[in-house]
Amino acid sequence: MYMNKKSLILFALASLSLSGCAAAGAHLSASEPSARAETGGEPVTLQVFQAGGSISDTEFKQLIADPVRKKYPHITLELIRESANTKRDQLITSGSFPDLIFTSSISMGGFLDLELMKDLQEPIKKSNLDLNRFEPRSINGIKAYGSSGQVYALPFSINFGALYYNKDLFDRVGEPYPQDGITWEEALDIGKKLAAKDNTMKALGTSGVTRDYISLLLPVVDAKTDRAALATDDWRWLLQFHESLSKIPDNRSAKGGRDGFVKDKTMAMYTSYGARIGELEEIEQSGQGFNWDLTTFPVRKDASVQGMETESHVMAVSATAKHPDTAFEVIRFLTTSDEVQMQVAGMARISSLKDDKYKKEFGANLKSLNGKNVQAIFKNKYGTGPLPTKYDAVAEKAVSAASQKVNKGEADINSALRAAEEAANKEIDSLKAGEQARK
Repeated sequence: MYMNKKSLILFALASLSLSGCAAAGAHLSASEPSARAETGGEPVTLQVFQAGGSISDTEFKQLIADPVRKKYPHITLELIRESANTKRDQLITSGSFPDLIFTSSISMGGFLDLELMKDLQEPIKKSNLDLNRFEPRSINGIKAYGSSGQVYALPFSINFGALYYNKDLFDRVGEPYPQDGITWEEALDIGKKLAAKDNTMKALGTSGVTRDYISLLLPVVDAKTDRAALATDDWRWLLQFHESLSKIPDNRSAKGGRDGFVKDKTMAMYTSYGARIGELEEIEQSGQGFNWDLTTFPVRKDASVQGMETESHVMAVSATAKHPDTAFEVIRFLTTSDEVQMQVAGMARISSLKDDKYKKEFGANLKSLNGKNVQAIFKNKYGTGPLPTKYDAVAEKAVSAASQKVNKGEADINSALRAAEEAANKEIDSLKAGEQARK
């Protein structure tokens, strides 16, 4: 299990600079009176700190801020995004860290290292909130961080993966579009064909080694031994894939990532996640839309595990919240209100509630999804990733550097992975020694 300790705070602060209910209007829950009593019914503004889980400004307003204001007229929500000028350690130091956290389930560790997430077991019990209403894979992913039954967050929506592609670029070179069931190997071959016909585009982009390994359900550190787990056949495959990807003769000056696909429109294919749809909808509404579609997220051709990771966008109460009862009531309402979760589904986010009616509503409110292959999202297989550890960031940094060396021709894959594993273990040992010294 992911263990949260005070001795990790200094390390976590340092590593930040290195990384990256019933329906609305139904009867009051047990927690609502205490939430109202906490503020005296006076107007209150709660800040929501967003990092590690994407949400557009439009989505925040329509799915979070507006429903809360409608339900609780005295509560205003304000979004605070983490940035170079607004980091969590700075807010902690100044005593101004927000009341609420919006993040990804796979990013919870960074907050737990700093003891920033309040355990919600007591308010969950007090409010009679039935956790069985949530999709099991979603709530179980949150519970994985607790060593003694702690529940540090509630799932707002469930993320999904897709291979997004620009049909205009495919049409320009006369290549057929990718199809559902595509493998990583096939995506790479298609990218090579596109680039051979037109090297002014960026043929294929991914979220990078340190996210792709998560989608492949690979461990980066063994949770039982706290040893880096990098010198394996699966990691060799991943670094070889990225080496091959780096050799595609595409336009090196073209932007990668979401800007390359969504804004510049110079990337032909992009393996990414659900937040792209919100961004593509904003582009469509601005009149700058383009001809795109999506397929299932790629899988490895011969892998024993074919599913991708389960990732939820979650909401948590900050351990420093000035109004913790009110903050909990807000997230309880947002994650369990039928009205809110129908809106969530309509905005092309998968509801964290397990009733199938939400799936039928998926994307119904978005102009950009008209005629799109949205059912591909529900064809993906989703699995359970390895248990997170407090040392994952150490190994991620080491393997990222190894991949860069391989891509530049400075090391072969086997040597690079062995060196990365050794470097990660050395750093883990150093951190452990520091922890023991501080006890």
